[in-house]
This record gives sequence, structure tokens and C-alpha cells, in this order.
Amino acid sequence: MKKNLLLLLLFISICSCTENTREIRDPQMLNQEDSLRASLNIQIMNFTEIDSSGILIFPLQMGQNKNRRNEYDYKEMSYSNYWNIIFYNSKTSEYHLLTEEKVIINQFDYQYDERSGTGLDKYMFYEVTKKDFNEDKLLTGKDPVYLFVSDKEGKNFRQISPSDTSLDKWKYIKSSGKIIMNVTKDSNKNLLFDDKDEVSTFELVLELNEVPVEIFSDSLKDKLRMLYNRDWKRIK
Repeated sequence: MKKNLLLLLLFISICSCTENTREIRDPQMLNQEDSLRASLNIQIMNFTEIDSSGILIFPLQMGQNKNRRNEYDYKEMSYSNYWNIIFYNSKTSEYHLLTEEKVIINQFDYQYDERSGTGLDKYMFYEVTKKDFNEDKLLTGKDPVYLFVSDKEGKNFRQISPSDTSLDKWKYIKSSGKIIMNVTKDSNKNLLFDDKDEVSTFELVLELNEVPVEIFSDSLKDKLRMLYNRDWKRIK
């Protein structure tokens, strides 16, 4: 009996400590929530239904109020870009975010199959900025753009273009089931993606979850340089 009583007292003591800890943390959390509500205005932009599926997408932007010093606390983002997307299943009332990573979504495309007749009805494609390549502590148009894909419920969001390159163009080739993409490499190492850099071509089979592979070999590129050097070098 005494043993049971001791166990009961121990349980009550643990619960009391847990509750006290919760009471100490909660005011801080509430203060932070109140502060964020006062400074940030969630902007759920024009929504669209995907292919009569009952799945709706809500691109997200964020408005902000000035602080007491009449200044903004957050970095500005282009009005045409989004920092996340909410996917909402109107049949089940379930919803989730596309990602919890820091990204800028420059473009997204869920009608690729309708426009080209390729049958890519399972996927959504995104052109995304996510890496501060030039280390200026901002995500801007100077940073690389990557090609991402997810299913049409906004799940399995992943990058499919090579890292440290910037996407120029991509296309799905129906007959081979491959995505072909042109990307710019910072070949002169000046932390810019410009018209002086090398542009390379990669491919992958989307259905196989492959990593992108460069199409044209180093030996071919060496040959191209040799031919250009032979025919186009300035004569002094």
C-alpha cells in the first residue's frame, strides 16, 4: 500500500514539474506568435484546381508591417514569386505545404501534358531558386534556378536539374521518356551566370528517379574547342 502511495506521489510530482515547465515556455511562445501576427500578413493568392481532381493549390506570398522604427524586418520578394504553396484536398479537407525549405518559386506548371500532349499528367514542375550562390545573404535573380518536380498532390518534391547550374530551358521528349535540359555553369568562377559561361545539356528519365547526366562527352567538347580554335582565332 505504501509502495503504491509513493508511486502515486511520484507521478503527481512529475506531472506538476511538466506542467510548470509548460507554463514557463508558453508565455514566450505566445509573445512570439503575437509579435509575428502584428508584423506579418499571410497572403494566400489566387487558387487553382488541378485537372478537376479536387486538389487545389494556393501560392503563398507575405505582406509585412513596419516596426516601431518605421522599418521592415524582412527581406523583400518579387511580387511575381512565391515562397511556398499550400495543397488542399477538397474531398478530404486535408492540406499540407509543398516544402519547409527556404525557396523562391519563380514558376510552376501543372498543365504541361495538356499543352504538349506528352502525357505527363502525374507531375508538376517548378523553377526554383534555393541557393545563395554568390553569398550576398539574399535569394535573387543572380542566383541559380533549378528544375523541381512533385506529384500533383504536392508530394515528393525534389530537384531534378544539376546543382550549381542555372536552368535555361527544358523539355519532355515523349518518344524516349526523357527530360532534356540546358543549364549554365559558372565556368569562369565569377559567381555569375552570364553569356560568357558554358551552357551544357543534361538528360534524365523522370519515371526512373534518375540523376541528370550530361549528354555530350568531354572528348566531344575538347574537339569542339580545337575546331573553334583552328577556324576562329584572331590572327595577330
